[in-house]
Amino acid sequence: MPALGGAHLRVLLGVAGAGSFSEAALRLGLAQSTVSHTVRAAETVLGVQIFERGRHGAWPTAAGARVLAQAQRAADALREMTALTAPAPPLCGTLRVVSCRSVIRQFIVPALNGFQRRYPDVEVVVQDTSGEHDEIEARVLSGEADLGLGRLPMRPELHTRELLADEYLIIASADAPPIRTWADFHRAAYIVCEEDCAPFIAAHVARHSRPPTPAVRLKDPQVALGRVAEGHGFTVLTGLVFVPLPPNLRASTLPTPLWRPIGSVTRRDEASPLIDAFRDAVLSPGALRAAAGRQAHLVRFVDVGTQSPAF
Repeated sequence: MPALGGAHLRVLLGVAGAGSFSEAALRLGLAQSTVSHTVRAAETVLGVQIFERGRHGAWPTAAGARVLAQAQRAADALREMTALTAPAPPLCGTLRVVSCRSVIRQFIVPALNGFQRRYPDVEVVVQDTSGEHDEIEARVLSGEADLGLGRLPMRPELHTRELLADEYLIIASADAPPIRTWADFHRAAYIVCEEDCAPFIAAHVARHSRPPTPAVRLKDPQVALGRVAEGHGFTVLTGLVFVPLPPNLRASTLPTPLWRPIGSVTRRDEASPLIDAFRDAVLSPGALRAAAGRQAHLVRFVDVGTQSPAF
């Protein structure tokens, strides 16, 4: 019905639904003369009589029934097109994010103010963990958190998306003998930092040499770094955990390099515009690079579209 506009469709369907011109005028908030004029104009354009008029109302003719069927389809299509171009309602609600502390410090905190300026009606609640990914898995699976950020892989029943990777490095005193081989590693005093994926590191060492024998186990990376600075041994931390490195300490690669892949994790049945908005604004490759700033050289970023590292 190319010659008729939305106003014609609205009146024709209104008369058909109301069963009379007067009732349609009341329902549409129009004068009865406007309704009559609009119907007559449509009939003139189409060259057919759409309604029979009588004392008891108005009803479609055989030709009118066909016109009204087309009018209904056209009105539905017009409504769908309007919905596509209508501005989306503002996002609101609470997004609960659970993450290891290094990712919170290096990526979430720098981007959070910008996200909240963009989405002022969204509250982001950030929960930190001690660094192992088991707690992140558990909180996302239980529904305590909507989005997790931590070391991959995670349980197959969760949906994960790799974002970046940072390397585990040996941190030693600047004047300590260099650790270049696994034999050097085992001769020196290993100060284990439990917070930064200690079992993951131990499994890697055992796979390429033999299980490490820790000289001491500590929870806090800063305490571990303090012991190292005092010359009591070395520790192994990811680049995002120890930056900026004090000048009296030195970082070097493990004899066999090890990287920590970090990704986002959600429940597989989770579909949330809040999560999508957070991913776009905070976890896109560009946003992650911007947040990393001068530390970007420590990180391999992943192109989310191809899931391949971007250096």
